[in-house]
Amino acid sequence: MTMNIFKSCLYIGFVVFVGNLVIGEEWELGELGEIKFNQRHGPKIDLLENDTVARRYEGGCWSVCFSDRPLKVNQTLHFNITEVEMGWLANLNVGIYYGDPNDLPLGALVLCDANVSASLNNTEVFIFEAEKFYSEDNVYEFRIDHDGNALLSPNVTSDDIVFTGVDVNKTFFAIFNVFGDAKAVKLLGTS
Repeated sequence: MTMNIFKSCLYIGFVVFVGNLVIGEEWELGELGEIKFNQRHGPKIDLLENDTVARRYEGGCWSVCFSDRPLKVNQTLHFNITEVEMGWLANLNVGIYYGDPNDLPLGALVLCDANVSASLNNTEVFIFEAEKFYSEDNVYEFRIDHDGNALLSPNVTSDDIVFTGVDVNKTFFAIFNVFGDAKAVKLLGTS
């Protein structure tokens, strides 16, 4: 059942963002580009499942993590919130970090801000609202378009735009702050 939901969501995303898939054409999950979490991450993150899952193992913070490679303009990152721990007063952040995370000093990732961009320079993020968006069945799609709009779907905003003004001429990595109610995030691939 989970596999059917997953394939259905990715199929829709593929049609919408790439636009050249023949309706009804079968394709395999393996056709998504591989992406993992970077080895540079906050001290309360464990990387699991071949570095595709970032799980906060205790507390509610110190849990910033990045993609292992930069995202390209108009490339869609597919991810899922795989574990939730309700009761915190904060939520998952997802967005971009300009630059290479490997160049950050290790202490830079000991953060406990509800909005990671408040304390980590060169970062722009969207903050989830748990009661509206969390679903272990959702496959989220995040991308930056050519106009510098950050889009996140499904059902996050009416037009899927979560922030604007991204400098598409700079290198940027995906950033997650596995914070508050979000306990684990799984990267599913890129298209």
